[in-house]
Amino acid sequence: MQTISVRILGLVFAFTLVLGTGMRSAAFQGPAAPKGADDQADKAAAQSPVEVYEWSIWVGNPAQTTINSARLYRNGMPSVVGTSRPKADEKESAGKFPIAPISVVQIFGEPCKDIDVDVRAKKGMILSHWPASKEHTGRLQWFGSNLTATPPAEIPQSYLPESHWLTKLRENKSALYLQYQTHYERFLAYDAELAVPIPLKIRGGPDEYTIQNLTNRRLLDVAVIAPAEQGYRVGWLDELPSANSEEKEKEKEAEEKKKVEEARKIPDPKKKAAEQEKKADELFKDAEAKPKEKAEKKEEAIPPLPAEGDATVRARVDQLLNQPITVTVQQAPRRELINLVTQQARLRYEVDDRTLAKEQIDLNGAASLKGAGIAARDALADLLGGAGLSYRVTEEGKLYITTAARLAEDVGKKGAAIEGPPVKLTMTPARKPSEPTYREQTRDALTRRLTGHGMRRDVVEAMLDQYGQSLFEPGELIVLAHFTREALDEALLLDVFPAPKKFVRSGLLVVHGVDPRLQDRARSLVKELGDRSHKVRESAEARLLELGPVSVPALEDALTNKDIEIVFRAERLLLRLHRSVP
Repeated sequence: MQTISVRILGLVFAFTLVLGTGMRSAAFQGPAAPKGADDQADKAAAQSPVEVYEWSIWVGNPAQTTINSARLYRNGMPSVVGTSRPKADEKESAGKFPIAPISVVQIFGEPCKDIDVDVRAKKGMILSHWPASKEHTGRLQWFGSNLTATPPAEIPQSYLPESHWLTKLRENKSALYLQYQTHYERFLAYDAELAVPIPLKIRGGPDEYTIQNLTNRRLLDVAVIAPAEQGYRVGWLDELPSANSEEKEKEKEAEEKKKVEEARKIPDPKKKAAEQEKKADELFKDAEAKPKEKAEKKEEAIPPLPAEGDATVRARVDQLLNQPITVTVQQAPRRELINLVTQQARLRYEVDDRTLAKEQIDLNGAASLKGAGIAARDALADLLGGAGLSYRVTEEGKLYITTAARLAEDVGKKGAAIEGPPVKLTMTPARKPSEPTYREQTRDALTRRLTGHGMRRDVVEAMLDQYGQSLFEPGELIVLAHFTREALDEALLLDVFPAPKKFVRSGLLVVHGVDPRLQDRARSLVKELGDRSHKVRESAEARLLELGPVSVPALEDALTNKDIEIVFRAERLLLRLHRSVP
């Protein structure tokens, strides 16, 4: 008994000693760190003290299924850099579109070591790059690189021809050198062909164009530059919306983020029990409400979308939509204006009233429409686009008017092109490139927009010094459109680790071969392929070949023509234009 008592006393003494030591140490620790301070410190430690800026100029036309096609466009890299693009002589290169696609990365900030840079072509392939890297299929890696303010003394700089514009990027003294193994450079450059279709379509002109987004992501800073008799005309849009609601996308992203954050939290037992009890109550309430909800849903069931008409039906309706109409109404219900337009164009239509009611879209709201000799298509684009509406051509040849979001959801399930609401763009009067006003509307405007999105001004100036003239003095109508960061990451991912304190990506797509006037000309020439005169048929085929990629959409539509002669010549032209024939 005495031994047990001694042991108990010893244990009590040891426990008291440990407790006292803990209290003393707690007293010396001072006040507790504020909540989140450790997280902020970890986050700051994980970041690298640099800013990364990437700009890309990509090129494409509707006749191609990819952008930056290796076969069609010029090589933007110096001759000393290996590329998968076919070699072209001076004559062949001169006949190609003047803008050569490229992507450039520059890094600014404080020198640091062991930085990983990773480029992954998620939709496509990489054709060339500079400087040397570790290569994988569709991937470039500069892992374990050092960023320095001065060039490494022990490594000679790799040779680039002084005449090539990339050497000018070496002159930016603010940019850090990236040293990877035995190479260093003040920039990274690469060229990629991407399996991304042209994201928009354009019609109308020359004073006003109607543009539609064909993707599920919005397009930013969209511009149309068109040659005119006395110079060039320009029009800008801050944003070209997609058919998908941006608000719904943001809400979905916020919900997913909230779920991830909640999953990371350590649950409180009492709080968890209360939440489970609350969920049980909600389940009982839901069970009671379900019969009522089912009855309401049955009453409010929205009928499925009508089937889309075939190529022949759509072509017939297109002819009616292209007819000129005259409507001058200061203010009237939108539904009445739609009636006026469709009656003049002899079009039949049906409205998806249940979907419009569900989305709280009122066609009886006031709208205005003024136009003499405008196409019925453009008048409808003005009336429907402003309300987030669009239409489908049905098997009966009717226009089925519903929300653009519903049409997008339906075609998205089928894998077809998603058309956003049509948006009108008004062009400026023609101005010569030498006029200060024209520079303000083009180069200065693009500089403001890019710097507004976070891009460094010196980086923007370097890009425009090389590409400005080709962008703003084109030989044909072109459309400029910027991809969002999400769209860029979906196609071509650039990753830097540790994460930089600032990371800006800009992707500018230059779309050519979309002049609506040339496309109309191509359609009229396709009809001449079936003319009775052999001379007329041969002449039409030669001129369609001269139009090149612009004629491809019209030729593809001609494959369903009832005239065998037209089909035969259309197939032959498509093959000569390097297009597959089904």
